[in-house]
Amino acid sequence: MEKGEVGVSEAGDATGDTGENDDPIDLRIMAVFPELTPSEKRLAEVVLEAQSSLSSYTASELAERAGISSATAARFFKRLGYRNYNEARLRSRRTRSWGSPLSELSGEGGAVAATGKLADHFAQDVENFNRSAEVLSEAALAEAVRLLARADRIWVLGYRNSRAVALYARALLLNLKPEVQLLPHEGVSLGEDVAGFAPGDVLLAIGLRRRPRVLGEVLAVAAEVGVPSILIGDPTVAQTARPASLVLRCHNRGHGIFDSTVVAMSLVNYLCSNLVEALGPEVRERLARIEDLHTRFDDLGPPPEGIEALANSAKSRK
Repeated sequence: MEKGEVGVSEAGDATGDTGENDDPIDLRIMAVFPELTPSEKRLAEVVLEAQSSLSSYTASELAERAGISSATAARFFKRLGYRNYNEARLRSRRTRSWGSPLSELSGEGGAVAATGKLADHFAQDVENFNRSAEVLSEAALAEAVRLLARADRIWVLGYRNSRAVALYARALLLNLKPEVQLLPHEGVSLGEDVAGFAPGDVLLAIGLRRRPRVLGEVLAVAAEVGVPSILIGDPTVAQTARPASLVLRCHNRGHGIFDSTVVAMSLVNYLCSNLVEALGPEVRERLARIEDLHTRFDDLGPPPEGIEALANSAKSRK
């Protein structure tokens, strides 16, 4: 930090609440992120990663972690709509465990404990779509499709909440390309699989909160061996995303105690649908082969003996 600069104010009134903007700090950051200076963006990444425990940091500690001056940090929090850092920290105590179903159920995360009306539940997903559309660029999406199209092999990675999205991504991609691997494999150490990363591969990582540290390490390994990576994350993914070649952020706030994966699922569908055009005639040939095998295996309909035979068999076992 530069000497002689005024430190970030950590004083303020007892509540520090202006009542003018109830948005959590991650949404405030994403709303202004493109206009932030490089120094402010570094602080934004630090704050996003520390969001769940922001109240335990002093302003000076955050500024030091970002490698910026205290004056720059002061301007940053005012730019987000807070009177000072103390207001941001006090508000963060109410949302300290955003992403934890337990804290949401206890009312600490700011979400509705009970889901309420179905229309409200759907309305939150619609808002997530609208907010995501504002931050996802067509150029970034086109680059993601290009990377997937040219890949000799695609690795799909997802933990915790992200696992379901990763499974869906692999299921769609297998319709279009033969070499699609899911990470981590059940019962297999991650090291053996990641050791297989090679030039020509592409890593598609799903990193919705709450993310384990290993996600960032896998992205770092991919970068070290020259494997480009696409990270689909939520607005809070920041420093974890640094090794990624491309980051696509989706809003995922849920109306109840659980996060929503609707936007991430839809984004995967969008990328795979556009991949069809990028791959050309070979996709039709693969899909035709798959349909022939479905018919041969009869794995999309009742077994050869028919439903009636199954019903009779079930009766006989009673």
